[in-house]
Amino acid sequence: MKKIKLIIILGLLSITIPQMNVNTFTVQAATVKKVSGVKKSKVKDGSYFYSKKKYYDGCYRKISWKKIKGVKGYQIYRYDYYSKKWNKILTTKNTSFNITDMCEGEKVKLKVRAYKKKKGKKIYGKFSKSLTYTEKSNLYYTKNNKLIKKGCYASGVNGYHKYCDQQAFKLQNDYRKKASVVKLEWSDVLYEICKVRAKEIVDEFSHKKLDSTAKNILKNKYGYEEWMLWGNVGTKGYGVCIISGENIFSGSSSPKQAMKSWKTSQGHYHNMVHPDYRYGAIASYKGCWAAVFSMVDVDEIVLNNNTESLEPALQILDRE
Repeated sequence: MKKIKLIIILGLLSITIPQMNVNTFTVQAATVKKVSGVKKSKVKDGSYFYSKKKYYDGCYRKISWKKIKGVKGYQIYRYDYYSKKWNKILTTKNTSFNITDMCEGEKVKLKVRAYKKKKGKKIYGKFSKSLTYTEKSNLYYTKNNKLIKKGCYASGVNGYHKYCDQQAFKLQNDYRKKASVVKLEWSDVLYEICKVRAKEIVDEFSHKKLDSTAKNILKNKYGYEEWMLWGNVGTKGYGVCIISGENIFSGSSSPKQAMKSWKTSQGHYHNMVHPDYRYGAIASYKGCWAAVFSMVDVDEIVLNNNTESLEPALQILDRE
């Protein structure tokens, strides 16, 4: 019985295979190296005036890593501190990309991996070590007054930054935990209301439009028109409003700064740690923040017509 050796060049692995009457041959393993050297540059002022039809404005931050020969491209993932999941944010053939939109104070955690293509399938290498930092500047880089997105990463969408907003929401829940109060559950429906409210208070810093804005969003976006939810506990009847409270702030895009401001204000802090509130959301826009609170599961009520969360709210009102 003849024996041959199959030599994997890249893997440096020898395998003895019996009962094969063929000539010795070699193959190249399709391995992909691990990305290394991931780093961030200093914030760069990219303002440059070429002409009336071509001009750049604002600043950005560059993220780069060492080149790996023979790969097709790279994938960049960002960690979501709220959902505790990694999300792919960009695929590029380059060894760098620019962050063109991000809030001051936004926590960032990135990792990169390379990939090859073989027979139409992608073969991935291991992820790099994570690059973790807190953004210290407001990043926003435009060409002809339009945000530069191609080949870049913009944390925000239409001026809103959900990563940043949920970071603030997590800080708020940390305050509730310290106050021995149950944490708030995030509501996507309330987030849509917060987004509009944050934009409104850029021009009018007031709570006056809360009810009308919320009602319009519920009706026009979700086809829902109830504002007060009614129920009984025994022979007593109670009404629960869809929204129970609101906090607003202006002056910084930093989630930490916004939460600190509310924490040091008696009325705002009262809302933040109110034991009757169970659901909420926070949104920011151009340094203005809005948070709304509710005693009921607005998402289930509005999206699924499920009013089970009304019963605990009624019990709370009955105890009071």
